[in-house]
Amino acid sequence: MTLFKVSLLASNFIFTLGINAQRPLFKHFPNLQKHISHITLGNLPTPIEKLNNFGNSVECNSIFIKRDDLTGKKTDDGCLYGGNKVRKLEFLLADAIKNKAQTIITYGSAGSNHALATTVYAHEQKLKTILMLKNQPNSHVVRHNLLLDNHYKAQLQFFPNNATRDTAANEILKNDSTAYLIPTGGSNSIGTIGFVNAVFELAEQIATKKIAAPDFIYVATGSCATTAGLLLGLKATNLKSKLIGVCVEPEEEKDWFLLEIQKLFKETNEKLHTLDTSFPLFSFPKDDLILNKKFCGPQYGLFIPEAIAALTLFKQMENIKLEGTYSAKPVAAIIDDAATGKLQGKNILFWNTYCGIDFSHLFNAEDYKNLPTAFHKYFEEDVQPLAKNT
Repeated sequence: MTLFKVSLLASNFIFTLGINAQRPLFKHFPNLQKHISHITLGNLPTPIEKLNNFGNSVECNSIFIKRDDLTGKKTDDGCLYGGNKVRKLEFLLADAIKNKAQTIITYGSAGSNHALATTVYAHEQKLKTILMLKNQPNSHVVRHNLLLDNHYKAQLQFFPNNATRDTAANEILKNDSTAYLIPTGGSNSIGTIGFVNAVFELAEQIATKKIAAPDFIYVATGSCATTAGLLLGLKATNLKSKLIGVCVEPEEEKDWFLLEIQKLFKETNEKLHTLDTSFPLFSFPKDDLILNKKFCGPQYGLFIPEAIAALTLFKQMENIKLEGTYSAKPVAAIIDDAATGKLQGKNILFWNTYCGIDFSHLFNAEDYKNLPTAFHKYFEEDVQPLAKNT
């Protein structure tokens, strides 16, 4: 195998690249690989592409996309479902397997992308999945994801609130030693490592001139592990990008997003340092994080006009499909910031988290009748007004 080395000016690291190279975090901290369970699931690294048409439309000529919509594992028939959760699941499912799990329990709302990704890759690893789901406003994405959950043989359960869901999960965990709980969004210190690794991947792409170091990185912020992992990765690689976390729902408690990001940053940093003391401990870089709460909307999953306008423009300009709950909101923030001149002369990276590939060939629309009755309403009632043309 031919290897070559390139120097990354933005950091103190020397990157060694090669065919079928190991995940970049492990290349720089090899002791971590001895202690952290990992399985290769994703089609990584994901490409970085310049958004010429979209950039021209918002009068900003240096906007790029990190295409985590393309993380889905390649198969003989095309690819599996992708999106940002695959990066987390490489570590979460590996930890589950290490702990001899046979059943994966995870949380989400009815159309959860995380729940679907967990189902797809747990199924591939021959693990049973129980999805404990709550209500959310209806959309075509909700329908698509529920039918794919069913296709991959997830057991779907509907809960009216967190308390009853948590009680049910705890009962299973108490009585089944082979059950393993992955939290909402895969957002714990294990899942967060997936996005620390993602920044090392980005750093390699900067080193090989796929993109210049971004001034701003825009990403959807929900359960916060993606944002916390990116922030920790930026510190570990000494990249000077500012991270714009675009919050996807209103906060139930003041500064919840910031506090949760701080918590995951600290827990993940301490875990990595404990496992390999050469991984530094960092103070939380509050000045490197901007939380944009302008596009939260009044309710999780309820589409807002700015997000619909953003996903419509993005589809027209770049032929990449986004959705209204998460991925369209960072694009709405980019459009808004570009209009104020904030992005003039800046290098921008939009980190896409949504797998917009249509997998409807895997199911029949009538299959919804095979779902538990509580989920039939998403197919028998109309989608929310702003979702009609998405």
